Amino acid sequence: MRLFARISVLGLGVLIGCSRPEPTEVTQPTSTLIGFSLRFHGNGVNDIDRVKIPVDDPTNTDPGPPVDLGAEDMTIEFWLRGTRAENAAPAVTCGSNTNWIDGNIVVDRDRFNQGRKFGISLAAGRPAFGVTGDGTGTVTICATTDVLDATWHHLAFQRRRSDGRLSIYVDGRLEADGPGPGGDISYPDDGVPGNFCGGPCLASDPFLVIGAEKHDAGPAFPSFAGWIDELRLSNALRYLDEFLPSGVPFTTDARTVGLYHFDDGTGDVVTDSSQRPGGSTNGIRRFGGSPAGPEWSGETPFRPPT
Repeated sequence: MRLFARISVLGLGVLIGCSRPEPTEVTQPTSTLIGFSLRFHGNGVNDIDRVKIPVDDPTNTDPGPPVDLGAEDMTIEFWLRGTRAENAAPAVTCGSNTNWIDGNIVVDRDRFNQGRKFGISLAAGRPAFGVTGDGTGTVTICATTDVLDATWHHLAFQRRRSDGRLSIYVDGRLEADGPGPGGDISYPDDGVPGNFCGGPCLASDPFLVIGAEKHDAGPAFPSFAGWIDELRLSNALRYLDEFLPSGVPFTTDARTVGLYHFDDGTGDVVTDSSQRPGGSTNGIRRFGGSPAGPEWSGETPFRPPT
């Protein structure tokens, strides 16, 4: 059984409905297919069907790579496509809890039974974003739109470092916003992986994992099945108001700490195109399962309508 510390109540994510402002700039989709995406199959076993991005080296106390989010403001954004048939996790009750872990997990930067962690899942198709601080509480907030409709959606998840405030944008619309745990939630440079994985969780704890529940803790914590493209990690709040997602792949800038276009198309290296001072951090594709994933796929959110 996967163990999770239930920490004292700090706040409750509040759903906000608001009108969409007129965008000031619109970038139309390109006219040809751009690159690749990764197609995951939800095989939450044996460290497969996922992308693993290292955020710490537990053999030393050196600072982690730039992709170790949580010490500053942060934005995690990507494009996602999936169906309810392949992602059957039911709705969860959001609030001062870790219920995000009960959805089909898309992004997992957990620390097994320890603080300073976060993750993203889909519960009844609705994006959920959960954060646990370092003794400052635990909060899950939930969006309202079911994004598992077999079409591409842009999802953005933000945390303000000063007070822990959390937000979720779906296709540029603010759907959840509320207080969250304060403090530093980056992976501790002196962090020790918990002894819960048949030994220390060295193969799962010090990674940010895309497309799977990172510890392979069993069917109670299902992994995501579907397509993911264009993952960008930023050490800033990119969106302060509602917006129209761009119809072109992300670009890197001074706020980008990790940028994964998933355009490698072959092999197991997932290239970080952030060109971040201090070094880019490539991901590792862990391919396997039945069906085997994640597969390189020509399906992208930038294919023109047919």
